[in-house]
Amino acid sequence: NYGEVIYVTKGKVLAWGGTAILELLPSGAVMKTPIPNPYCPPEEQDHRRNMRLEARIYSMIGEHPRVPKLIHWEDATCCLTMEYLANGNLKEYIQQNHGNITLQLRLRWGRQAAEALMMLHSLNVVHCDLLPRNFLLDLHLNLRIADFGGASLGGSDPSATPATRFRQPGYDWDVPPVFSDDLFSLGSLIYFIMTGSYPYEEVASNEVERLYEAQQFPDVSALVCGALIMRCWQQQQQQQQQVVVSAEAIHDCLLTIEGECRL
Repeated sequence: NYGEVIYVTKGKVLAWGGTAILELLPSGAVMKTPIPNPYCPPEEQDHRRNMRLEARIYSMIGEHPRVPKLIHWEDATCCLTMEYLANGNLKEYIQQNHGNITLQLRLRWGRQAAEALMMLHSLNVVHCDLLPRNFLLDLHLNLRIADFGGASLGGSDPSATPATRFRQPGYDWDVPPVFSDDLFSLGSLIYFIMTGSYPYEEVASNEVERLYEAQQFPDVSALVCGALIMRCWQQQQQQQQQVVVSAEAIHDCLLTIEGECRL
């Protein structure tokens, strides 16, 4: 029989994910530590490998307004120390404040998410897990993308895959992920930002897959950026019509919509 694994905390535990533990240190920074598992060394090595990949991507990015600031990387323990972002993750913030969030702020978040994706794609990184919980909010409610441990770098095999409502139809688990996978997820992310709900939130996952395969998506006609969301969701049709769908194009369209909504 296996004994109990005791983890000595370094600070206040903020989250315990599939790969790592997030803790708020006494210094005010956040440390991300790979989850130890002495009873399954291969699993622990997977966690460490994900942390090394995340550190490498942070190093490639450098300082950027759309990512948390990296303070320190400790190679021996595979621990990342990052700045603490006081307003938590996007999912919880929207769920707790949905009725008080202005249209301007929602559009800004959509644009900043597209900007973050532009930056990653320019480095040949496919994030693979663009859920609202993987975006953080700073003191001024600006968006920062996080959690690169499951990503694909230069066509490498990712350890993450998009969740059902963020996964484009025809997704092939045996083929390296591509930018269009992230762009489909971006459409679902913007839908959540605008509505406070996941696409087909009350529908069973297998039925959502069937609807997506049939190119049947939630009605977005009443949303100010609904046509933009559909561009992300209907990329195959867009390509046939020679319409370019990219993070940059989505960003620029949202910038235009923001300007129009200020008038």
